[in-house]
Amino acid sequence: MDDFSFSRDPFAAARFIPAVDGVGFMHNRLDRDTEHRDETSIPAMLANSAAGFYLFHKDTLVVEAGASESDSLRAIFDKKAAEALGADMETVIILGTDPEEGNAPRLAALIRDAAAQELEGSETYRLESVRTLGLHGLLPADQLGAIAQARGLLNWHEAHPYCSKCGTKTVVTLGGARRDCPNCSAIHFPRTDPAVIMLVLHRDDAGTERCLLAHHTRFTGPIYTTLAGFMEQGETIENAVRREVFEEAAIRVGAVCYMASQPWPFPSSLMLGCYAEALTSEITIDTTELTDAQWFTREEVKELMARGTDSALPHTPGPFSIAAWLIRSWVNTGQA
Repeated sequence: MDDFSFSRDPFAAARFIPAVDGVGFMHNRLDRDTEHRDETSIPAMLANSAAGFYLFHKDTLVVEAGASESDSLRAIFDKKAAEALGADMETVIILGTDPEEGNAPRLAALIRDAAAQELEGSETYRLESVRTLGLHGLLPADQLGAIAQARGLLNWHEAHPYCSKCGTKTVVTLGGARRDCPNCSAIHFPRTDPAVIMLVLHRDDAGTERCLLAHHTRFTGPIYTTLAGFMEQGETIENAVRREVFEEAAIRVGAVCYMASQPWPFPSSLMLGCYAEALTSEITIDTTELTDAQWFTREEVKELMARGTDSALPHTPGPFSIAAWLIRSWVNTGQA
């Protein structure tokens, strides 16, 4: 164990965590100010001429294309434009205010199915998947964070309109941050589903360090990436990492080091990125989850990274995922 004293500096390790620039959905500059909202908050924001809306249909976002291919996409619309694009104002929720835009309100809403169909023939507007927007960085990083927030909230409201205790239709409160039951007074908060995602590391007797990368059964291309899985009730992050690694690859894990997290709006997960120390090295894969898993040295991983995500040969995921960040950070720590 490292000679590390919490009384000396409990934040020493965190100060050396690599920057997370380029990882999707992690940056959100909005001031949510949830605790100060009440029943007047949505009407007040709707009346504000500076209010901007993100508009969704299922897992897609309405975007406006620029005049030329070099122009960036636009994803924030004023109230008049939002209504013209088919926004259902009964679904409006508050995301927060933008401190870099004079505290302009930022809201989100669903568009009606008929409006979504009309957009299919539009030359100006289109529906773009949230995953594609993040994967290709088609919008500013801090907008992607707000979009993750919006998608998770809107999905929760769609999926949980009724009280789980008495079955009564609930009422949106706190500008969308909560639903209250008018019958039994139960209050309901949005779900966030935590999942662990871990790069497993092993050092052999000669001192060579390797990481474990796997090809998952759900992949269509030859992507090799980290292991991951949802946490279970009453489980710590550390034990979830150990359980998932053993279930998927039959490797025993000792020390677990949390590094960073990433909102994952598909629909509302939070990926908890960790490094995990392997105590054993023999791999036996769960074939329902993985098609292959191997140990790779830093030099071997650099070759995978250099191939790019379009390669027909094995490669690592693109930079927008926390899996890629964990892999890249480990590779970089071995640089002279």
